[in-house]
Amino acid sequence: MSKTLTVIVSNSISADLRVYRLDPDAPSMQAAGHHPLGPQLMPLAIASDRSTLFAALRSTPPAIARCRLDSGTGQLATDYRLDVGAGHVSLAIDRAGRFLFGASYGSHQLVVHAIARLDEGDASPLQTLEGIRNAHAVLVSPDDRHVYVTSLGSDALLCCSLDAEREAPLEIVDTLAFDKGFGPRHMRFSPDGAWLHVLSEFRATVAVFRRDPLTGRLSRHHVTTRPPELAAMRDGQARPPATEPQPDPATLAGAIWAADLQVRPDGRFVYLSERTTSRLFVLRVEADGTLAHAGAVSTETQPRGFAIDPGGRCLVACGEHSPQVSLYLIDDASGLPALHSRHPGGQGANWVEIVASGA
Repeated sequence: MSKTLTVIVSNSISADLRVYRLDPDAPSMQAAGHHPLGPQLMPLAIASDRSTLFAALRSTPPAIARCRLDSGTGQLATDYRLDVGAGHVSLAIDRAGRFLFGASYGSHQLVVHAIARLDEGDASPLQTLEGIRNAHAVLVSPDDRHVYVTSLGSDALLCCSLDAEREAPLEIVDTLAFDKGFGPRHMRFSPDGAWLHVLSEFRATVAVFRRDPLTGRLSRHHVTTRPPELAAMRDGQARPPATEPQPDPATLAGAIWAADLQVRPDGRFVYLSERTTSRLFVLRVEADGTLAHAGAVSTETQPRGFAIDPGGRCLVACGEHSPQVSLYLIDDASGLPALHSRHPGGQGANWVEIVASGA
């Protein structure tokens, strides 16, 4: 089986997916083409079969596209593009491949689509949960039993049970409140699914929760302190959708603006990106599940998205204001990424996925 991986970067301004082939053993990364999809192209979701990709376009009207990926060659082909009622900032697919979940920041919704219905050209939602103020990320539990969604505007995290036999597959079973101004954004499970890490967009801190696998309920365990490199900055604030006018840049220059969160596949380190300072921060996972600051590195300008390869050796980062994509090699002992190479990319880069060969 080929060890070469496919890297896919979503670009909102150049309106395409840039594809690269990554050999983590060499290590090397080579451009493998680009795949036009449309303007305001943003979050991606890869199905467990590693050959199905969904992309959300925050265009007018907003849309969802389905592509087929040949993970052996990196080639992409579009199956369809459908207009939908809400633009999504985050997508997730259950491991059984039945549902596509979308978090809508501007419409304050969590939308559930039946993939079989989408495949037939019907983009009407199967279910919509309303009133989730500035919904920002959606995540399916590793066992397909629960779905979690962050509400950045309400400083809340919703836990829903997932039952494919119900007409409305999601049912809210718990809502956790963060302290005011936390601004929950992206979240990731530990490799064993026992822990959930939630990133604060406004503070660049991470809240750690224990997860009950039976009920899906979360219990608070730990919240990190602000990274020392950001000590002089002030808390960030909620911003309008990317397609709307933004606040005065001078007002935002000293404000924290964290974006993405990733967990190394071996569970030993957690990584986050911060856009105002264009840095990646590393947190070490201690034996008791708490996180400790382990360092920071500079990266592409305004890093909205990055990803780690399945072997935990390589990290690929992009920046919304950078025409380059960076490949880093992760030091196994310290967890710190070291820049290996930079590669031409698109404009408005915002999301990265790394896919192993399905062969």
